[in-house]
This record gives sequence, structure tokens and C-alpha cells, in this order.
Amino acid sequence: MGLRIKEEPSDFYVKEIKTLPIKERGRFAYYLLKKENLTTIDALREVSKRLGIPLKSIGFLGLKDKKAITEQFISIEATEKLPKNLKGKNWELSFVGFGDEPLRLGEFEGNYFEVVIRGVTKKHKKVFERMLPLVEKYGCENYFGEQRFGSVKHAQEFVLKHLLKHDYEEAMKEYLTSLKDKRLKKELLKAWKDWDRFLALMPKGSQAEVEVVKALKRGESFKNAFMVLPKNVRLMFVFAYQSYLWNRYLYTFVVRYLPHCKTPFLKWELAFFNEMSEKVWEEIKDLEIPYLGTDYPPQNKKVELIIKEVLQEEGITPKMLMAERIGIKLFSDGKRKAFFRPENLKVLEENRGSLKLSFTLPPGSYATILLRKLFCSEIND
Repeated sequence: MGLRIKEEPSDFYVKEIKTLPIKERGRFAYYLLKKENLTTIDALREVSKRLGIPLKSIGFLGLKDKKAITEQFISIEATEKLPKNLKGKNWELSFVGFGDEPLRLGEFEGNYFEVVIRGVTKKHKKVFERMLPLVEKYGCENYFGEQRFGSVKHAQEFVLKHLLKHDYEEAMKEYLTSLKDKRLKKELLKAWKDWDRFLALMPKGSQAEVEVVKALKRGESFKNAFMVLPKNVRLMFVFAYQSYLWNRYLYTFVVRYLPHCKTPFLKWELAFFNEMSEKVWEEIKDLEIPYLGTDYPPQNKKVELIIKEVLQEEGITPKMLMAERIGIKLFSDGKRKAFFRPENLKVLEENRGSLKLSFTLPPGSYATILLRKLFCSEIND
């Protein structure tokens, strides 16, 4: 079975790190949201229902894992009716204090983790013992993790690739039928365009997708039906593909220029350096890799060449980089650090067949990526 995490929600604990400017009075009330086996958005939906406020009026700093026990901060516009504490089935809110600003996505200092890894063999432990000091000294490749690829995990192709070709029907089919359950996927494909049957078969809880199918049933075009989706859902198509491209750039850099090991990752693989010298590290430790290299030219000629190669292999032309579809720009530039270093990486418990680790990661870095590097192995969650 290999290495496993998240067998139980208690195996994966995450606490958001944020210094809040607490006041006795303020425009916004800050709460600590503790949840178990629930996505952040689903938890916030329940909070919005219980308090009778719009979901969009709740501020939060980041999305936390579903199959985990997590703690994170949220902000709500302060009113006299707000309770000090609130409890749901798998979540609870605790009042922290007041402040003048809402909480915004990404504005936090990091995440603290406690993670149990199961299925650890003697071979895994040997690799871990060799990689631990390397990671403590030099860090880890800053790949995007599984959460970024939720929309393509069970898909044949990126939705964005269909959108680039103006093939809105294939894009919609990819989006609505990319499910883990192969039997259900087959049934949905058979029912394609029989929207009553399709609606009856759809998984429960997929409200945004249900609204899209209802629009198709009313006679909307596939292109117009996409516009029924909230903008943040449409942007997921962009994030998934650009994250894939960026991972390819970093993977190619590591494979081409550094001693490395490889691990399977979804439908692809990742590469991690498993040796490092002070001289090489000095050259690459501050490396930042752009998403496209248009607004943010690469600082490294090797990276510049890799970006051009990958975009060419993917069939992405300069004209495509300017494309807009379904009300969004399909590509946006920016840059991301190639490497991150975990803080306070410790072994909390060591048992037969398992390890419990604790560490703190900067915003935007993934615990699952760090674990893959520490064991140079696939991690099943």
C-alpha cells in the first residue's frame, strides 16, 4: 500500500499562524474556526446559514484540508447579535476579539502541522534519516500539491485546454463527468444531453454544478452555462493548469541540473534534489520561477529556456497567453519561490510502521510535498 496519511482526521492537524491586531471594539469580529473532516467552504456555508449572513461577507485567510482537524481564523462584520461561540456537527467557532480590517486570502504567516505517516518500512526510515538533515539545511522544492489539482484528478484533460480551442461542450463534459466513481462517470456520459436523467444521476452536494445543468436544460449554450458558475470556480480551471505548468518548470530544472530522486504524483511525477553543495545552493536558494515569464522575466537563463520549452511542448503560443474565455483571463503572470524551508521539523513519535512529525510551513507551501521529499516516495491520502 505504500506510505499513507490522513487515515483518520486526527492523523493530520493544521493550525493557521496569524498575529491578529486585537482590539476591544472594531468593525469586524474575529473567530477561531475549528473543524474536522469538512472543507473550509462547507464549514463557512454552515456558519453563514446559522448566522443568517451571506457567505461572501465572511473573511478567511486560507483553505484548509478536509480530512483533517484544522484551526483557522475568520472575520465577520461586527453586530450586537453575534454570539461568543457557535457549534455545528463537525465545527465550532470561538470568539477571539475585534479588529478594523476583514481577513483576506493569503495574509497569514504560515501553518503549523502535526502529521502521522503510516506504512513506514525500514527502507523508508533509512531514506528519511538521510533526507531529514538535507531538508533541514537546504529545504524542499516548492511544488504545488494535490489540492491545486482537484478539478483534474480524475479528468482526461485540463478544462482550460478545451476552452483555449473554444470547445465549450468538451470543456463542460470534462468538468461535469470527471469523477472518481468510474461507474457513475460512465452513466453520466451515457446521459449526456438528457439533462433530466443527468440531474437525477449527479452526486449530491454539487450545487454549483446542478445550477449549470439546469441552465443547459433551459436551453443555454455550453459557453453561457459556464457563466452560471461563481467566478472563483471558473478561476480554478486557470489555477490548475498554471500550477501544472509551473510544476513542470521546476521538475525540469531539478532533473536537468541537480542530483535527484523521483516520486509518482497524480498522473505525473515530481523530482527532488537528494544531494546539495554549499556552492550550488548559494546560486539557487533564492530562485524564483515565473508562471509565464512575460511580466516577470526569469532571473535565470536556464529557467527562461525551460519555460519556453514547456510552453512550446504544451502548444501554448504568445497569442494564447492573452486569451479570455468564460469571463476570465486564462493566463496570468506572477512568480513563486522555487524552494521553501520548513521550520522546527521534529519527530514527535516513532512507532512500528509509523512516524509522527511536526513542522511549520510558509503560506502557499504544501505538507504533502514535504513528506514526499522526506521519504522520496509516493504518499497516499
